[in-house]
Amino acid sequence: MPSDIGVLSLAALLVASSPAQSTGWQLEPQVSGHGPVLTLNAGDPVSYRFECTPNDVIVTETGVTKLISLKTGQPIGDDAQAVMPSGAAMMALSGGKGDPQLIPAEAVKNVANGWDLTIRLPKSDKQIRAVGKAEMMSLFTTGYTMAVVMDGAARAKWNDFMRRCQTPN
Repeated sequence: MPSDIGVLSLAALLVASSPAQSTGWQLEPQVSGHGPVLTLNAGDPVSYRFECTPNDVIVTETGVTKLISLKTGQPIGDDAQAVMPSGAAMMALSGGKGDPQLIPAEAVKNVANGWDLTIRLPKSDKQIRAVGKAEMMSLFTTGYTMAVVMDGAARAKWNDFMRRCQTPN
């Protein structure tokens, strides 16, 4: 059953997730009408990118591999010829509190390997707020998922990003 496959896939992701250190966060200030951008390079080609807009935070994970369609339970290819089935790209931000809610993501083929997945979350999103106090954070997908340790320096960088994000662009 597709719903059972989704639950089993998510459970497998939790087990298969790999930890990443919090070093590597970079904050780019707002430039010419664009809001600040916070990035985390987790190693080629995986990275996280958070871009502030007037109402939302655009969240992107690059180089996502080993995706599974929650509808069919079938793997989605990572190579250059791979095609993303309609409705198969899903992602969620987890700030360590509550259950991450997978939502439809925009998927673009990554030039190196896998997929770049993007979602938009309102600035008031509970998970976005939770990251600033979290011990761990993650971008959940139906494939490769990485837990990022949020130490004091990482939380300070995140909270600085969110303060800058609240100022009008």
